[in-house]
Amino acid sequence: MKRYSSKVFLKKHLIAGLVILLSATGFFSSCDPDNGAPLYTFTDKMMGQFIEDTTNFSEFAALLDTTEVMGLLNTYGSVTCFAPDNAAMQKFYLSKGKTTLADFTLDSLKIIAYNHIILDQAFMYASFKKDGSLPNTTMSDRYLTISFPNPAELGKVNTSQIIEKDILVHNGVIHSINEVLDPTNSGIIKAISGDSLFSVFYQALNATGLAGLINPNTKDVSYDPNLYTDWAFPKGAGEFEPKIPISRKYGYTVLMESNATLNALNGIIDLDGLKAYAKSVYDQVYPDDANITDLSNRKNSLNRFVAYHIINKQLRYSNFIDAYDTDHMIKTSTLYNMYEYLEPLCPNTLIEIKKDRSLPSTFLINFLSQSGKSINLVKNNEGKYENDATNGVYYEIDGMLEYSKEVDDELSGKRLRFDASSFFPELTNNDMRGTPMHPSATSTTVLKNWEYLLPRGYVDRITSSETTSMYYLSPNDQYCDYQGDEIFLDPGRGNLYDFTVVTPVVPKGTYEVRFGYGQNGNRDVAQLYFDDVACGVPLNLTKSGTDVSIGWVLPGSDESDPDGYENDKMMRNRGYMKGPSSFKPVKNGYDGNIESARYASGKLRKILGIYTFAEAGNHTLRVTGLSAGQFMFDYLEFVPTSILEKEDIY
Repeated sequence: MKRYSSKVFLKKHLIAGLVILLSATGFFSSCDPDNGAPLYTFTDKMMGQFIEDTTNFSEFAALLDTTEVMGLLNTYGSVTCFAPDNAAMQKFYLSKGKTTLADFTLDSLKIIAYNHIILDQAFMYASFKKDGSLPNTTMSDRYLTISFPNPAELGKVNTSQIIEKDILVHNGVIHSINEVLDPTNSGIIKAISGDSLFSVFYQALNATGLAGLINPNTKDVSYDPNLYTDWAFPKGAGEFEPKIPISRKYGYTVLMESNATLNALNGIIDLDGLKAYAKSVYDQVYPDDANITDLSNRKNSLNRFVAYHIINKQLRYSNFIDAYDTDHMIKTSTLYNMYEYLEPLCPNTLIEIKKDRSLPSTFLINFLSQSGKSINLVKNNEGKYENDATNGVYYEIDGMLEYSKEVDDELSGKRLRFDASSFFPELTNNDMRGTPMHPSATSTTVLKNWEYLLPRGYVDRITSSETTSMYYLSPNDQYCDYQGDEIFLDPGRGNLYDFTVVTPVVPKGTYEVRFGYGQNGNRDVAQLYFDDVACGVPLNLTKSGTDVSIGWVLPGSDESDPDGYENDKMMRNRGYMKGPSSFKPVKNGYDGNIESARYASGKLRKILGIYTFAEAGNHTLRVTGLSAGQFMFDYLEFVPTSILEKEDIY
């Protein structure tokens, strides 16, 4: 089967896309309004040619020539390059005890060159909106972190100052920098061991044996993307062929209290002090485990405390929640606060990330509505939140992160809405979830998103039949989806699907469980099962909400029911709900130019049933196709029955 080449498309259309972007953001002006520096340079030269012809990049050009990367920069379709000037290169040689490029091995030179180049995306300076990592990795498979420690200067990439931005060339953009990018080669455990700020927590990591649970490898070496080239089918005329993930990477995030914070808040100065504190917290939540003294036991209080700080997703700063707060999400008031839920290694617990629209803070960790307390990230001495490692990232936090009785009460007493893509760490670790729109989306007529094939076995929490073809669709401006993205199933050659997903942890309690989806005529009739029990009759995803069996009525169209609340009650009696009013399509999409999902007859919630969970834990959702059509999965909701009467429409 012939495969679509994104390189050809990008090379053909990059200049047109940049012109549109520049026009839209006012870049056709001669100087930066903030500091008077030239705003951009434009040349029709290829990137490699421009670097070769620029005297101040001669050392970097020699590096690119030696490693044979120069040829790539003279042919490839869309590139971002952070180019160190000659002074930066000389400074780097001295820092390594060397004097010229000839003193380095060829393999090390390749890594140095690759650290400065991002393929498949041209990132203009204007896209560096806030502190955090760029969504695409470099050729060396590392993230670059952007920070703005000095408002009077351009930002920094890692520790290097950007000294000239937006040098536009035929196949991308160059930003000149004053230091060579040299990210750490240490794994996350080794990186933490060398950071004296966290020596007490590091002792606890080792004492509990949890350091050994973190895979030291960066990726699954057994994964071969070439095995799946026959799986991907174009979904329609003019649409892109789905991308096959090029690797299966692992990733971790560790949130830690520094020694100073442990001491200031609770007088903790050593491992014994931390053990005593953890026991005081977790014996209240798990009294039956109070006498477990073996620190390696996953039910031991110190083990729970440390494990609650570790997440098996590599969460760059923006990937806590900002990257999912797309323009689909309505942001006009606190009615539209946004939530993301993380599953740490502490069994059967959650961490809540809250985006409070009323606060300048980007997000709050484990906000407690009764006390107003929350936890925040702390910037390091380089002015960044992130501390990088080869297989993850770690952060300093300003409070005690714990799954206390108060946190459990908070989470078990509210609606939990999980975006489908949040279920699966692989989507975050492999640069799928949170990626920007496809480069062609700068066009007013082409609104493409990335469409990733999920090979069978690629995602740990999905099991599927051999006839199942599953995809992750990143946000598209025309979709009326929660956070803009969705899990999508294509029948391919007409085969039926059968798959099971493991849900995130849900606290113990009694919940109404709902399945959020989008209807259209290309979809399917499917039977849903929750925890292996059939959820009533099959769900027909071809039926619009206006079908008599569902009864959806446009809010405001009935004078006797101006807000649509009576219609809501009638729909609930039939097992359905309108979509939430917290998101919408960005542009006139497949559901029209609507105010929110509540106004889309094809955006529905199916009530799967009322379920009582005696203990906190994961659950399963199984879906079997009954006819050869498409299927999509947007989100799941778990709503305590105690709040159903006062639940909002958001």
